[in-house]
Amino acid sequence: MNNIEKDRFITYIGQTYNNIQIWGQYESMVDFFFEEYSKTNRRFDEISQPFLFTISHAIELALKENIKFFEYYVSSKQLTKFESWTHLLKSHDLEALSAEFKIFFDRFHKLVKASKEDKDEFNKYFKVLEKLNNILERNAETYRYSEKLDKNCITIKSSIKSNKKIDLLQVKSMFDDLKKLFIGAPNAMGIYTDYIDFKINNPEYKKGKGKLYCQRLHYTEHFLENVKEKLTEDLKKVTDNLWLDQKNYKSYEIQIWNNDIYIIEI
Repeated sequence: MNNIEKDRFITYIGQTYNNIQIWGQYESMVDFFFEEYSKTNRRFDEISQPFLFTISHAIELALKENIKFFEYYVSSKQLTKFESWTHLLKSHDLEALSAEFKIFFDRFHKLVKASKEDKDEFNKYFKVLEKLNNILERNAETYRYSEKLDKNCITIKSSIKSNKKIDLLQVKSMFDDLKKLFIGAPNAMGIYTDYIDFKINNPEYKKGKGKLYCQRLHYTEHFLENVKEKLTEDLKKVTDNLWLDQKNYKSYEIQIWNNDIYIIEI
């Protein structure tokens, strides 16, 4: 093995700075394990517990990050399923975390008056999450330890029922669908959250109606000209920095802030 090959085994672990990155690594691990282990023709019983733990923990991280994302933008920070944020962040209860996620999404959706289509799309994939939670039945011990113990280390119960069976093909398919929920929900609301971020940092700006034409775009002079050309193709150009959507009579202008392009409805 030469030095270049050896370098693949060196990981700069300290450069994983946040839970979003860790969540992404868990997802990559699930995809890799499932694809490669399937090629061996060996039974998944041999790795089922750590495999299901990896899936469960990926879901846990995704839920917590989504809760924190929407909590930032709503005025009501009150938790419904947990006594405090400390309890939430330490929790492994996927059902309670899922319920809290939906509550904060619904609060934000109502706040910005987002579309019914966005709500329907969220609910479609949230039902998949609920079904997967019912299959996993995940708590603090599940897929980590064989037993639940009390304070005196006496066994209370087995962490998994002895007759429990799980179809990993079904679980993997549902896990893949959940990526559309955990990434799709904040992305779908991006036209609102990006506008809010812009307003927070530009309080003197008064013309916006609460959302963007699309999520913010990275600014370069060349790309800005491409954006303007595209807007002129899709909408009616009124002035050098004003476009009208003739279908719904909405007007948009461009603002530049912090090296990003904001196409703001005015």
